[in-house]
Amino acid sequence: MKFWRGFAIAATVAAVAGCASQRDQAQGGFDYLEIDERPPLLVPEGMTAVAQNPNFRIPEAARTDGPLGPSATIRSPRQVMPLVPGSRVEEGSRAARIWFDAIEDMNNVADWVWEELLALVEDQGYGIEDMQEKDYLRTQMIERDQGSRARAGFFNRLRRDRIDFSAEYSLFVNMQAPTHGRSAMLEVDASNIRYFEDGSERTLPMFLQRELEASFLNDLSIRMQRNFERQRVAQVRSTRALRHAESPQGDPAFALDTSFEAGWVMMPGVFEYLGFIVEDLNQTDGVYMVNYQPGGRRGFFSRLAFWRSSDRGMLDLPRGDDYEFQLDARDGVLYVVIRYRDEVLDEETMDRIFPVLAEAFSEYAD
Repeated sequence: MKFWRGFAIAATVAAVAGCASQRDQAQGGFDYLEIDERPPLLVPEGMTAVAQNPNFRIPEAARTDGPLGPSATIRSPRQVMPLVPGSRVEEGSRAARIWFDAIEDMNNVADWVWEELLALVEDQGYGIEDMQEKDYLRTQMIERDQGSRARAGFFNRLRRDRIDFSAEYSLFVNMQAPTHGRSAMLEVDASNIRYFEDGSERTLPMFLQRELEASFLNDLSIRMQRNFERQRVAQVRSTRALRHAESPQGDPAFALDTSFEAGWVMMPGVFEYLGFIVEDLNQTDGVYMVNYQPGGRRGFFSRLAFWRSSDRGMLDLPRGDDYEFQLDARDGVLYVVIRYRDEVLDEETMDRIFPVLAEAFSEYAD
């Protein structure tokens, strides 16, 4: 009995896993592939054939050797994602193309885009067949894994036997950049494409060319976005020197040279490092309401342990949800006022916690 119960469970799990893995296939059966085409209706001699109503006539379709049934993918075409600040795509364009425009203090976008392009090609291990600097680049043949699919059959699923798919292709990257260098366009074209199923060449799936082209541009966008964020963080850290100040309202405060928007997004990293948990916030008013719980929230029995009641964390402040951080920016300076139980922290407390806060803003406000 136990054997059959275990066998039934294993069979159910295998069936569910097999269904879940076929993300490319349409739901339902494919019995229509087994239906034979009906021959024309034979009219006995001496009888008149009934005229067909043109409203119900099925037009002749051109026959193709493309994929059918379970071999036909239902995936939509891969989209080019403009992830880098200042990047954009042309709506409705079928070409794998992306534009980059200068932002902030960027001097020459074309140089940056070309350097990132070469770095991506090198990191991916693609050979370069031909290249003209900041004009075009043609890769050698590329081999790429295109995923796998579970083989049909119960025992194949139990063995997790899968069909492997791969592709071979080359990429031609065309770059256009005005002489002022403040914008650049990249367009990618995949050619010489071959598609393989377990090493045997097959007909190209629909949208494969688009997927290869868009995937390359998306990899480039991801790389550029990460490097841009690293540079931004490094720049912010270099000007993130916290200091004592007086808020525009005359309260004791901490200040640093940054905008309200930049300071607002810094605060979650500062809170996490210091042991604050955000309970509520209001960006319009520039207020974070936080709970000071260094080491995390304590359970019921931990709260009963009186000998641990002095666990005040690195700031040496009382635990609890009575803290409020008020942010305000004037003329490129961000002011941070801290309140505890609706009272602004006194200057003595501000002096005591300053070194820890300065470290948090310098190293952990990301």
